[in-house]
Amino acid sequence: MIDPITQEIMKLYLEHQGLPQELSPTDQQAFLETESERIAERIDNMKIVMEQQVLQRYMRDNGQPPPYMEKVGMINQAWAQATDFVINEEIYGQLPPEMEAYPPDQESPEAEAERDQARIQVHKSDPERWRNPLNCADPDKEADRLTDQLWKGRPVQFLYYAAHLIAARIEDNEPYPTSQNHPLYPSFTSQLDERVDEHAASGK
Repeated sequence: MIDPITQEIMKLYLEHQGLPQELSPTDQQAFLETESERIAERIDNMKIVMEQQVLQRYMRDNGQPPPYMEKVGMINQAWAQATDFVINEEIYGQLPPEMEAYPPDQESPEAEAERDQARIQVHKSDPERWRNPLNCADPDKEADRLTDQLWKGRPVQFLYYAAHLIAARIEDNEPYPTSQNHPLYPSFTSQLDERVDEHAASGK
């Protein structure tokens, strides 16, 4: 069962971010839940960071811990600021000026890996996922070898997309060119040229 905080984040995410239209309704729901849980986890991590900061600052300035009730108030305020920080950054895409000095929380390698894996899983059914390689697993050696064989000498950005396109086709058990004489080679090359041009024009 989804906890109330995550449910509230899901509502905000829907209102201000929306969902990838290329995904099926089922995948959209999975994406929404995964993103909301990630944001909720960031809030929890940031609460810990900011609570420690405010208590350490008090100790440094006063030479002793704060009285109990004052400590409770300081922690509650730190938690509220942590929530605002993450929500503003993740949902609204901006930070209030008074919060710009706060350091970002550090996500553990394990949590980051889990989040990346969840995102890859959500997009796994999308045949166009290669266009945004962050949504793809890393190409294996076979995909890298074939990419180099087919498009050797092409720019790095082209090869980057090419490796992910070939890898996606292999994963999906779909046809892909195996030589420059293959019937699919021209269309694949055209798709990749188009994607590189899009990236050059938009920066993403």
